[in-house]
Amino acid sequence: MSTVPKIESSNLSIADVFREFYSVPDFQREYVWQRSNVIKLIDDIFYELYDHEQPTENAEYFLGSIVVFREQNSSNRKFQLIDGQQRLTTIYLIFCAIRDFLLKLGEKSQSLEYLITGVAQDLRTGEDIHQHRLSLQYDSSGAKVLEAIANGQKLDNFLKKASSSANNLFEAWEAIQDFLENKFDENTKELKQFSSLFTNRVKLIRIETPNLKNALRVFETINERGVGLTPIDLLKNYLFINTSNNYESKLNWQKLTQKWDQLINNIYQQNQESPMRFLRYYIMSHYEVDLHNSFPEEEIYDWITENGEKYYIKKEPLQFVENLISASVHYCNFIQGKNIDGSDNIYLKNIQKLQGKIKQHFILLLAGRFLEKDLFTHLCYHIENLLFVYTITRNTTRKDVNIIRIFSQWSKELRNVKTKNELEEFIQKTFHLQLQSLSDDFELAFIKLTDSNIAKFRLRYILAKIAQYVEEKAYDNCKDLSWYLDKSIHIEHILPKSPTTEVRKNFDQSDDYNSYVKKIGNLTLLEKTINSSIADKVYEDKKTGYRESQLLITRSIVEKPNVGVNTQLNRIISDLELQVFNDWTSISINKRQEILLKLAKKVWGFDHFI
Repeated sequence: MSTVPKIESSNLSIADVFREFYSVPDFQREYVWQRSNVIKLIDDIFYELYDHEQPTENAEYFLGSIVVFREQNSSNRKFQLIDGQQRLTTIYLIFCAIRDFLLKLGEKSQSLEYLITGVAQDLRTGEDIHQHRLSLQYDSSGAKVLEAIANGQKLDNFLKKASSSANNLFEAWEAIQDFLENKFDENTKELKQFSSLFTNRVKLIRIETPNLKNALRVFETINERGVGLTPIDLLKNYLFINTSNNYESKLNWQKLTQKWDQLINNIYQQNQESPMRFLRYYIMSHYEVDLHNSFPEEEIYDWITENGEKYYIKKEPLQFVENLISASVHYCNFIQGKNIDGSDNIYLKNIQKLQGKIKQHFILLLAGRFLEKDLFTHLCYHIENLLFVYTITRNTTRKDVNIIRIFSQWSKELRNVKTKNELEEFIQKTFHLQLQSLSDDFELAFIKLTDSNIAKFRLRYILAKIAQYVEEKAYDNCKDLSWYLDKSIHIEHILPKSPTTEVRKNFDQSDDYNSYVKKIGNLTLLEKTINSSIADKVYEDKKTGYRESQLLITRSIVEKPNVGVNTQLNRIISDLELQVFNDWTSISINKRQEILLKLAKKVWGFDHFI
């Protein structure tokens, strides 16, 4: 009696995956990923595992699936990799890059070495075989490049250009190295932390078949183009199955095909955004989900099959896709800092300058996208404020704070908000309560701000927002934030960063000069042309330059603007407690630190509940 060959699947971390050995057979296409594909993968992984550059508790990244079969005739029974070689090869390159970066910094990781090179036993002789976890059979030049990288050897320039796959592997290798250097500089502690998160929280499904024939059949079933089976692929199959069950007309199936292609084109092809992240945020913003583990991507398909009837997804798959398309258009507008009608949204653009590629707040944007435009803009104002406060207080590093979970919970109420009064009530119960709870943490974090304990682009954002706020209050208008962030506007150290011996000696706290020069109270914005002319001069010589500045926040350090009696400008200067400093001492810096703190609390919304 014959038995049907078994096909087995395992949900594994990539650390688990690379306990085995893999070979990409010679009939496979070469390594074709471009630099953009590699950067997108590692970016997506980083921003899924981190929240405001701090690890997110229990966060995971689902890589899709690979299809393999075990060689029966080889001496050590490697897995033949039939689907997933682009992703697995890139992951292997990342292992090697982290190892080499650590070695460059004088550190060593045996766990990474184990994932790159292992010991197998020859099944015939029992001898140990030392070999790389991944090898290529389809291109000798590409195989040599990968082998050289795995061995930590310098790549030969001639070899790089020997074939397309060799060149692509080299460019991928460079892209990964650039990413690690930009993200971690020389911080071995954070690099090791990333290494641990990367190897243990990036997961995939390994589908193991008994032979090549079965592997190719599974490969074809999953996706004829070789893309792994993801929740977005499973959703597509689910919708098509239920379309065929509920609609007899071929026309409806054709419509679904067209609309699905439109959806993927909106999200990925036009905006290079992850369809799975969009789908996850859409579901979290529109439906009830279990938030105990922040609803990871691999649970999306299970949620759909369990709730398909409840939310009419199963009954009306075509309508569900139309809803997704509508949301995807709005989502892509948010990516570009725009409202759903395509007009600019200043607060979304500000968030981009503050947070870069972080998009957890899109959950709230999707939930509130049908608010009237002015109400939606008001919502975005509060989102920007809260995201900044979370960032500066590092509150999301606490185990009891999870932005994904918080925003998803708020979405339940937000999607029912329609009027101005309802929105104000919602903001009072959510944003204002959060700010109130963080008020003390904000004051403590802000008063400790220096130019060395916060990223420079965020420091520029802080000074720019304060400068913009002062001018908006004084003149009833102000320039766009991008003007204050332009390269022509520099961060000026009032107490010079590179002082002469005389300047340092004459400072009243000369022994503590280096700590005072870094304080935010010692910083302001100043036009490049003025900044270069006053350079590292003493404060008395800098005053003339400050008076020439267009920036009111800077001019007010040395002179108090006066326009008539009891004018708006004079009242605002008084209300904002801007102060003129005749001398620049440690007392002046501490006083200005307090002034900036009071301004910051107004800028980021704390005055709403004071």
